[in-house]
Amino acid sequence: MGGWEEARIGDLGQVVTGATPRLADRDSWTGSLDGAVDFITPRDQNAGMRWAAPARRLSAQGAQRLASRLLPAGATCVTCIGQTIGKTSLTAAPAVTNQQIHSVVPDTAVVLPEFLYYLLSAHGPRIARAASGSAAWIVNKRQFARHVVRIPPMATQHRAACVLGALDDKIAANERSAATALALAEALFEKASAGRGRWCRLGDVADLRYGRALPAARRRPGAVPVYGSGGIVGTHDTALAAGPGIIVGRKGTAGAVHWSQRDFAPIDTVFYVLPADGEVPLEFLYFALRRAGLPALASDSAIPGLTRASALAARLHLPAVHEMRGFQRPAAGLLALREALHAENARLAALRDTLLPSLVLETAPG
Repeated sequence: MGGWEEARIGDLGQVVTGATPRLADRDSWTGSLDGAVDFITPRDQNAGMRWAAPARRLSAQGAQRLASRLLPAGATCVTCIGQTIGKTSLTAAPAVTNQQIHSVVPDTAVVLPEFLYYLLSAHGPRIARAASGSAAWIVNKRQFARHVVRIPPMATQHRAACVLGALDDKIAANERSAATALALAEALFEKASAGRGRWCRLGDVADLRYGRALPAARRRPGAVPVYGSGGIVGTHDTALAAGPGIIVGRKGTAGAVHWSQRDFAPIDTVFYVLPADGEVPLEFLYFALRRAGLPALASDSAIPGLTRASALAARLHLPAVHEMRGFQRPAAGLLALREALHAENARLAALRDTLLPSLVLETAPG
């Protein structure tokens, strides 16, 4: 392809390294949206998602103290310290990052903000290979700014950003729809649970079975989702449990509760739930377990763990059987919709990741 030119990241805009407010400046943080600024850390960046999901926000005072680090909307943020070097996100609004992230405020005469995000996403593995230091992986600001990329003409940038952006827009819309489906099911659960009922232990209505060890090296290609305590961690060709089913984190993200619409393979960091009888619908049990406070029952150790005995002793509030039955059908539909949207997103993300290098990378001739 003609017209591609070599450039350093530092030639594409202003490189800004983040910072964290001093511990003494407690008024740097706020829970309000008024006058607040996003504060982005690597933990807030999700692989394959354009926008970070900041857990904290700076107050007007905090933003003023870090004014030299303030990023506008449309800046590309790249993690450059630690095990997740190369993780990339776009700022959706004015933001400040912590010191683990270098960001580029694009020069729009040279590069489109959306194209820059996809370009640096594609360069993530190469940026990671530049890491140095024995105590911690790090790509310093100078190394980052000097990293060489190739930039196409604006028309090519626009076409690539439009194609990849359309896929990401659909993924984002699906995520919103999936969240809405879950929220609607939660509201129906609240309604079904209102009023009189009875309290019982989880062990009175269900049993917990241990998952099986299934390291990545032993997994064979297939469509069966493999569940760890944090959710899906891969796929395999053989299921251990029939779906729909409930998975409960045992180690790691102890007490987390997941729903699988399909047959699944739970690994040895989780339990999976077997209802003891047909009185309590599985869908109702899923939402009841989400409200049961299981994470608080985990042991306090370096690696939090939830024992089977503790989980089975968790208390659940059960309304009348007809209320649970009335909840089951619409909840099942909403959970199936949520799962279908997530499955579509996996396919869209795979397509985007396949197209990404061919649309934003170009190697020099020879």
